[in-house]
Amino acid sequence: MSNAKPTPNASPDDRTIALHIIDPDPVFCLGLVAVLSPLSWVYIVVAGGWDAEPEPEAIAALPAAATPVTLIDCGGDWGRLEQWQIHHPEQLLILLTPCSDPAQRQTLKNLGIEGYCPKGSSPAVIRSILEQVAAGEIVWPKDRPTRLIPSPHFPNRPPTWLYNLRRSGLSQINTALTLLSDRIDQAPLAPLDRLILQGQQRELRAARWCLHQLLPVEVILTPTDEVERVPAVAEPEHVAGELVEAAAELTAIATRFTPLLSASRAGLVNKSGVVMEIDILRRDRCSELLYLISQTLTRWCDEAQHLQLDPDAIRRQTPDLLRDLWQQITLEWLRRYYPGQRQNTALVDLVWAEFPNIAAPLTQSPHAAALLAHLIHHTPIPVEQIDYRGESPEAAARSAILLDHLVLQLANGVIQLVLNQYADVEAVKYQLYDRRYFSTRALTRFRNELSWRFRLDAYWHEPRAIFESRYRLFYLDGNTIRHQSIYGARQEELQQLQGLRWWVTIALETRDAIAPRVRSLIAWLGQGVVYLLTQVIGKGLGLVGRGIIQGLGNSLDQRRNG
Repeated sequence: MSNAKPTPNASPDDRTIALHIIDPDPVFCLGLVAVLSPLSWVYIVVAGGWDAEPEPEAIAALPAAATPVTLIDCGGDWGRLEQWQIHHPEQLLILLTPCSDPAQRQTLKNLGIEGYCPKGSSPAVIRSILEQVAAGEIVWPKDRPTRLIPSPHFPNRPPTWLYNLRRSGLSQINTALTLLSDRIDQAPLAPLDRLILQGQQRELRAARWCLHQLLPVEVILTPTDEVERVPAVAEPEHVAGELVEAAAELTAIATRFTPLLSASRAGLVNKSGVVMEIDILRRDRCSELLYLISQTLTRWCDEAQHLQLDPDAIRRQTPDLLRDLWQQITLEWLRRYYPGQRQNTALVDLVWAEFPNIAAPLTQSPHAAALLAHLIHHTPIPVEQIDYRGESPEAAARSAILLDHLVLQLANGVIQLVLNQYADVEAVKYQLYDRRYFSTRALTRFRNELSWRFRLDAYWHEPRAIFESRYRLFYLDGNTIRHQSIYGARQEELQQLQGLRWWVTIALETRDAIAPRVRSLIAWLGQGVVYLLTQVIGKGLGLVGRGIIQGLGNSLDQRRNG
């Protein structure tokens, strides 16, 4: 191929497209292949990750005048996207990565990327944009100005000193909060001192909230007539409608993560009694990781909606879906915070190799299949073996707990790989870990606690939970991590137990069989001992005591009479 951009086909009837699909998400790649392969004018050359290579047969089958077009998702790594464009100048690019920043979209457009079609768009929108780009058009949605609703009455402008008071007060509060955060994170504190400083933080946040609510904000009101004079957007109506519809669905799913993200920004406190991998993270890094997970889950839900994955398919593929989600999140996290390992091939091989060591908590996540189907199709959620409709309060409460548990398990899985592979890397320590775990001794003690928890879970807690037909869920109560147990049928898992785990259930069953009889025997023996002490020995002692008293009385009477 030449290094210049191809000249588009003049006639739509004769147009053929040599399509490259670059996306690390295999589910989305398969969905695009299923949607676009039936089109006679589309020849799919390759579909896969950054390192996917086209098959020689696919290249040989291409028509001579085919226009090379690439649908690409860079996952927010704009530098890598630019490098890919430099090495493949002959390709017409359509960006799939969601980009909400108008300035960033303009920068990408200036780089020469011909089209923008965020993930979640319907198949009709993807086909339409693909046709327009192949025809030589630049397809980027215009940024619509925010329209203000006019009011017939404008309030009097508050005095300037109120604005100045608000600004200076917020500045002082933010400065004080920064100093307190640095003091709490960096200095070794006694528990009482830490509680006092955290109380001061809460007081300052409450004061900041009061300032936001009570003092006015200086705003500029734009008359409606000026907004009306903005030129109309030169965008096909059906494309605009599909994009708006996709964005509305994405927003509806994203709102499910709002309580979790709000809690993470305040700093999570683990009071579940179980050591977790994310306990080692700094507060801001923990919040960032949960945001990355929620963003990935939201994007997957939106893709699944538009690929029309039915609930049965989601339930069958749940283990593979959870594995793919974990791998995407882990790869993105490692690219951000582990220097020198930005090569996709090395990281992918590492993540694939490590997944079996981390799979159990993810693949055994309770009701994960029902939760994913509920997020996409609002299907019923089982609560105590009763299916509640998706709109019911019971289903909403249970799905919130299940979502918290799934997000926390994904986060723990990501950090588990980091601790397994890069625990002692100084750059990783300073970027991710809380200051308390910088020393080798503290880090080793934390890893030993995790190792002990894994063994205890594997050989005691999990076999016992299976035998008792229950699951342990971790959820957020405000910014506090707690746990609770829910009922779940686990007969199939019970039958598959082997070795020491099986003997644990036998020991529990033996205890259940013998303990009531032993308790009855002990109670009967106890009653016999009580009878012996009270009725036999006690009465005998009473008679002896009475005889002694009578003897003393007779002796006293004899002395008086004598």
